[in-house]
Amino acid sequence: MPRATAACVLLVSVLLVSASPWAGAQVEPFPEGIAVGDVTQDAAVVWTRAPGTASVTVEVASDPGFMTARAALAITPSADADFTAKADLHRLRPGRRYHVRVRSGSAAGPSAAFVTAPAAEQEVPLSLLWGADTYDQFRPFRIFDAMRRRGADLFLFLGDTIYADLGGFRAVTLEQYRQKYREYRQDAHLRAFLASTATWTMWDDHEVANNFTRDHPRLALGLRAFQEYWPIRVPADRPNRLYRSLRWGRLAEVFILDTRQYRAPTAIPDGPGRSMLGPEQKRWLLDGLERSDAMVKIVGSSVMLRYSGRDSWSGYATERDEILRFVQDRHIRHVIFLAGDVHYAAFVRHPEGVYEAVAGPLAASLARAAGAANRPFTQWAAAGRANYGWLRLDRDGIVLSWRDEQDALMHETRIPLGR
Repeated sequence: MPRATAACVLLVSVLLVSASPWAGAQVEPFPEGIAVGDVTQDAAVVWTRAPGTASVTVEVASDPGFMTARAALAITPSADADFTAKADLHRLRPGRRYHVRVRSGSAAGPSAAFVTAPAAEQEVPLSLLWGADTYDQFRPFRIFDAMRRRGADLFLFLGDTIYADLGGFRAVTLEQYRQKYREYRQDAHLRAFLASTATWTMWDDHEVANNFTRDHPRLALGLRAFQEYWPIRVPADRPNRLYRSLRWGRLAEVFILDTRQYRAPTAIPDGPGRSMLGPEQKRWLLDGLERSDAMVKIVGSSVMLRYSGRDSWSGYATERDEILRFVQDRHIRHVIFLAGDVHYAAFVRHPEGVYEAVAGPLAASLARAAGAANRPFTQWAAAGRANYGWLRLDRDGIVLSWRDEQDALMHETRIPLGR
């Protein structure tokens, strides 16, 4: 990834999330740290939270010492969003490394670094981490130290970023959902990682309640807290939409699925009327896969395609098979699904030609056995160790690695890319 200095930056919008009163002069101004997400070739979302309504300044620079700081902008957090704030940076340059910092008055707060995606015509290698499942009962989250050492371009956090329905208390109010996120951000390992690597975040079920579907009464509360506490770009015309995509030059296009908000209730039997994605998101995915001229199409799905329970794609087999047949019939090459959820690692080559790589848990209970092990299309599966996935892509192929909490290699495989 090129590390050339950036020319200029313009902050074009700031989204306010919420705040709480200053507790006094000795309080750390930004106890939940800083995070950067939804990074494209010319934009990025910066997130932080202040403990009060005092003005916050966001600075952007091309050097870690902020000698070239550009476009400082003052933000006033509000209690309506639990004093979280998001700054949407635009007019960034493709393929560049940036540094951002937040300040409160004369006190410098935490800083973060990230890399923008390359321009559409560029062929730049991609280093991507993925994983899921962080349960607060397994803090400290030391696995993020190993992940930080990878120096990856992106991290796909594929759900169960909190366990709102488990742990010390079960969240049922908006304030309790927010409290869960605040507690998780007390983990120093997580904060340091989020300050080092741009994150594309998606929820699964535990951000609301176990195995929830579109009719859950607290869906809106969980969604609001999730959007408040992650650096997610919220479309002005579709404020509830979470599914989105990222283009990484000529090599990759990443489609990140929302497998929760639109899924049919469990009582509906499998068939044409039982959808996980909903008609609009499914059409978006199929059109995007067919239209994309990227060499590799990466699909982030919080749940597995096969060999899992009814809460996964196995319970929505009619829609899953429609998607897989579409890829096969349209001869869409080099499609790989990345998933989490099942608390074990696996690599599957499905008969339709689609690959699937499953990683996790990052920090949660471990599956006693890998459900995909010894199944017809499974190439490798392992349980019993916390782990993360690491994907490297260049013009010759994809290298997939699974590493545990101590950063020991569990498995590695290469997918060649024929031209």
